[in-house]
Amino acid sequence: MDNFFTYSYIMLNSDSLAQLKALKSNIQTQQEARLKQGTVRGSQGRFGFVATDDGESYFLTPDEMAKVFPGDVIQFSETEDDKGKIQAVPEKLISTQFKQCTGRFQKRGKAQFVEPDTRTSTHWLYIPPDACEGLEDNDWVVCDVTRHPFANGKPQGKIVRKIGQLSDASFERSYAIEKHNLSHEWPETTFSELALLSEESIEKMAEGREDLTTLPYVTIDSEHTRDMDDALFAQATDDGWLLSIAIADPSSWFGMNTNLDQEAARRGNSLYFPGRSLPMLPQELSNSLCSLLEGKNRLALVCNIQMDKQGEVLSYEFKEALVRSHGKLSYQQVTQFIDGDQSVVDGSLTVHLQHLYEASLALNSHRRSNNLIMEDRPDYYLTVGDNGKLQTVYKSERNSAQKLVEEAMLVANLCCAMHLQTIGNGIYIQHPGFRTERIGDIKTIVEQQGIEFEGEFTTPEGYKAFIKAVEQKPSELPLKTILSRFLTRSEFSQEAGPHTGMGFECYTTFTSPIRKYNDLLVHRIIKAHLNEQKAPDINADIIAHLQETLITGRQAVNLAESWLKLQFLENLPQKEFAGKIVQTNIGGCTVQLVDLGIEGFVDLRKSKKRLNFDKVYLRHSNDNTSYQLDQEVTVKIKNLDIQGRKLDLTFV
Repeated sequence: MDNFFTYSYIMLNSDSLAQLKALKSNIQTQQEARLKQGTVRGSQGRFGFVATDDGESYFLTPDEMAKVFPGDVIQFSETEDDKGKIQAVPEKLISTQFKQCTGRFQKRGKAQFVEPDTRTSTHWLYIPPDACEGLEDNDWVVCDVTRHPFANGKPQGKIVRKIGQLSDASFERSYAIEKHNLSHEWPETTFSELALLSEESIEKMAEGREDLTTLPYVTIDSEHTRDMDDALFAQATDDGWLLSIAIADPSSWFGMNTNLDQEAARRGNSLYFPGRSLPMLPQELSNSLCSLLEGKNRLALVCNIQMDKQGEVLSYEFKEALVRSHGKLSYQQVTQFIDGDQSVVDGSLTVHLQHLYEASLALNSHRRSNNLIMEDRPDYYLTVGDNGKLQTVYKSERNSAQKLVEEAMLVANLCCAMHLQTIGNGIYIQHPGFRTERIGDIKTIVEQQGIEFEGEFTTPEGYKAFIKAVEQKPSELPLKTILSRFLTRSEFSQEAGPHTGMGFECYTTFTSPIRKYNDLLVHRIIKAHLNEQKAPDINADIIAHLQETLITGRQAVNLAESWLKLQFLENLPQKEFAGKIVQTNIGGCTVQLVDLGIEGFVDLRKSKKRLNFDKVYLRHSNDNTSYQLDQEVTVKIKNLDIQGRKLDLTFV
């Protein structure tokens, strides 16, 4: 009998445990069903947000933000604060992308940390004492994240390697390469392929190509440029001009999926860091065998364009050819020639150079009538010393020679885009136009400013007509600049589509295959069509990779340049600077120092002037003061944080 009760008791306990377990599981399932999922976004403060896939955004308090990294995918519950506002509470970490970072090593008392180099996270990674040997304050390092803060809000890291200190020679370039994980060493496997390439091979490689070496092509570039990938020739005809654009042909020197090709694809673009570039191709190719050097026979893909006297393209053709540059001309030389000094150019080149200039004027006139012209912006040239630090900043307005080359490149690229459409395969550059969320603001501007336009500015033709209507409307406001801030960014695409910003029905580039992998791929497509061979398969993964390498490369160069400029600024005796407002947001204005190209931020949130921000006209104002885009201002430095690459300015 005792055994029976004992057995029943055990069975009862087992059943109860099973029921309790099932109940707990059901409660947990119900709780998880009520949870939402989203991606964490950081801020420049200690707080953050969670963005869901359906476009909702939830606030994360500093305490909750301390549990997560920007980019984390989390499940979260909702709660209300004492004012009834909904906030997010992280409940479960789904995934994290923040596994490695670059940052600055810092000692605080007896503890050591790495401050990650990111604008959207305030987490410092604790570094155990036994992992800090050989490190000093303000060393920049690569650091792995070894403990996520979700459990206790205390992230931990491990030093992978030391990059150096800001005072080190050429540190800015080295750091940008590390931070953006850029490929900068040539794999050993590329050397054996390079060893097979030589100048002597060109004659045999040119068999079957049209010999155009007697045509007086010229290159027009910066004086010290070595990787010259375009040469120009023009000749007047009864109808207008023959414009011939010869583009270097690196695709003939190495095939698809070779080691050289794979490394070029990995890099994506040549990056022009101050003092020392990071080329897409080895110098044996970019500066020698492929470069259109004066007096050297070179393989080229040539675009011949017949155009009338009004600058309209009548016909075009692409061909493989052998060309020779008859003159390496600088922008300064050609500008002087255009201005009337013919002595700066060899006499054998003057006639065709004059034809080239006249053709470029016709092309520009045609674009002004039928497309859109982007406003000129100054260029800033940086010179660095042997230590890699900035010595001078030279501001240069675009000259006549640069505009000549621009017209030739634009029309060649436009013809290339049209040609790719006939082939049915290609890489295009699209620009969709205005951002959807800004359409209402644009309509407000049209109505309030009395702009005479009744069409749809969301179509390419409508956008073009709209911008021309804006140009014809006298206004004290910088309307074109305001509208430009409402535009999307251009992007690569497999499909031909409008480049709204330039007013083209379709657009691509093929004129820089030494420097851009997308141009190199376009060469392969055109040449495969010419020779009836298999072309590269352009898919979504390739497009995404091209976009990623383009953005990453720009970010890396901008980082190095801005860091060098800020150090240069610190050593200037000036107290006040002429500036121009180039961006505005609800917090203040970004001002560019016009003589240096350096940008800093004026924080207006605590201004005693009590300014209001107009999100339509992107303007801060009150009854007595106004700060708007393109406005010329005088500023002085409020705070210059060299290590943090941050410049705070204040209006004078």
